[in-house]
Amino acid sequence: MADGGIYSLDKAMFEVLAPHFGLEPSDYGRTFRTSGELHRIVGINPNRPKYPISNERVSDGRGVKMPAENAALYLQRSDP
Repeated sequence: MADGGIYSLDKAMFEVLAPHFGLEPSDYGRTFRTSGELHRIVGINPNRPKYPISNERVSDGRGVKMPAENAALYLQRSDP
């Protein structure tokens, strides 16, 4: 990219699709806590209508899928 950063297709797709799932484009990469674990939003997959949001557990990088409503709620609760 022009600023020297690496282009991420996942991030670009998330920014385009996020408003359709009740999220903000800036939510990509944000972290939240659930069940005592820290998670990071890493993508969105519209081909999974029940669990379109992809996140990863920060401690071990394990991927987790979740409904968009849950992701929006967790992100809202994580705001200071």
